[in-house]
Amino acid sequence: MTRDNQRLASVLTLAGIAPIWLLLGARLWLGMPALVLAPWALGYGAVIASFVCGVHWGQFMSQSETMPVNLLVTSNVGALLAWGFLGLGQVWVSGAALGLALLLAGVLALDAIMLRRGVIDPWFWRLRWQASAGLGLGLVAWGMLA
Repeated sequence: MTRDNQRLASVLTLAGIAPIWLLLGARLWLGMPALVLAPWALGYGAVIASFVCGVHWGQFMSQSETMPVNLLVTSNVGALLAWGFLGLGQVWVSGAALGLALLLAGVLALDAIMLRRGVIDPWFWRLRWQASAGLGLGLVAWGMLA
């Protein structure tokens, strides 16, 4: 990937953290009710977790012979867990938010394995770590606020 495309990917990925924090800001500073905002926050967390699982699916499809884990299986399980946590959010927002944060950490752990095996580039690992930390911490905050 060219340097310019790496920069673009970085900007777009880090901008993708903003919605969870904007929703938290609306809750804390504007006083909007959690009942209204929590579904949006959980939905966004589930979409991003599923998106990353889709990235893993694509990585496996293009590089299956060099993958240290079967990402076809883990990406499907991850996407189903994201969907399950979204459903859980209907009755237990805190549990769902924390579950999504843990799911993001688990998917990041798979990226760490791929980094050690030389399957993904260090710049991509840093970007994934930053994005997962930003979104994961936002979800933890939602779990604490709910």
